[in-house]
Amino acid sequence: MVAALTLAGCAVWAVALAMNIVMLRRIRRLDRVLAPEPESWPRLSVVIPACNEADTLEVALQSVLAQDYPELQVVLVDDRSSDDTGAIMERIAARDPRVEVLHVEHLPEGWLGKVHAMQYGLQKADGQLLLFTDADVRFAPGALRRAVAFVEHEAAAHLAIIPDAWSESFVVNTCIAAAFRTIALSQRPWRMESPDTKDALGSGAFNLVRRSAFEATEGFSWLKMEVADDVALGHLMKQSGARARLLIGTGQVQVAWYPTFRSMVRGLEKNGFAQIARFSLLRAVVLAAAATWLSLAPFVAFTWAGAPGLWVAGLLALLSSVVGSFLLGLLVGFPILPMLLSTPFGDLILVGVVLRAAVLGTLRGGLVWRGTVYPVAALRAGVRVKF
Repeated sequence: MVAALTLAGCAVWAVALAMNIVMLRRIRRLDRVLAPEPESWPRLSVVIPACNEADTLEVALQSVLAQDYPELQVVLVDDRSSDDTGAIMERIAARDPRVEVLHVEHLPEGWLGKVHAMQYGLQKADGQLLLFTDADVRFAPGALRRAVAFVEHEAAAHLAIIPDAWSESFVVNTCIAAAFRTIALSQRPWRMESPDTKDALGSGAFNLVRRSAFEATEGFSWLKMEVADDVALGHLMKQSGARARLLIGTGQVQVAWYPTFRSMVRGLEKNGFAQIARFSLLRAVVLAAAATWLSLAPFVAFTWAGAPGLWVAGLLALLSSVVGSFLLGLLVGFPILPMLLSTPFGDLILVGVVLRAAVLGTLRGGLVWRGTVYPVAALRAGVRVKF
């Protein structure tokens, strides 16, 4: 039985390698697409919600304002910050007429803070194109121009860009690599652009939508209690029939992930309990056991002495893991060493993080995020995307 499960786990790695090859062939990078510039540039509204982002906001915002995009509006939404976020926004707005600032003083019942902040900012945005991004995202010069040219050339209504993500912590980078691989294999991003599939994806760092297409959907009210609001926005657009596109933002769209291991563990409480565990400790335990076995299966098989020939399967699985990690690293522009070490080290660390999040969420009866308590019953009722 153990040998059969080990062999099955090894086979999964061969399938994963095939999927990585498909992604490398099908998913394009923003810095490599050569879309002609449109005859006239549509007005672009960049909506940036922020809660206690004083440490990252100014640098990120300057990268937006330094863009050479001709028709640009920036809507900043201070979501009940207790630090200098609001003051930084006002100071920058005072010297740049393209910037408008909104302050959220009260969170309506039945809304998550970030989703409500995006809805609040939408009321002020007047662009034909709407870009929802985060307060820690940096854009390379010309990135917005390239993205809009691509959207116009493709006649797309939704563009998601997967950003460069990195950390000053090597351990966190290993976990980022593991998360990249997990998302890539579970969400099948290469199928997002096909109108014949239900597969969809969104990116909190870069979700660009055409206003006319977005207004034909149920809007943010449909997402108001969805923790995975970025991915759910992609599903919202896809379900409405909008033409969707996906790009890799290597060197163009960048986000500094958690600077320390401790901040990552704390930051992933929300995602671990809501998106992966789906508010169930039992589900978290089952998934943790499966992920642990899958991650260790090639090593178990390679060192197995009781089943002749099983070591061959283990060796092939290890090679598949190494080659697959290398290919995924090439696609997203991620350092190769943490990508290679993501199995098993990054995988096992994330397993522990998710289990911790599930235990805490169960004991608390919900999520505590940005100073607001969200009960499980309300969150479960608001789920729109199941991973």
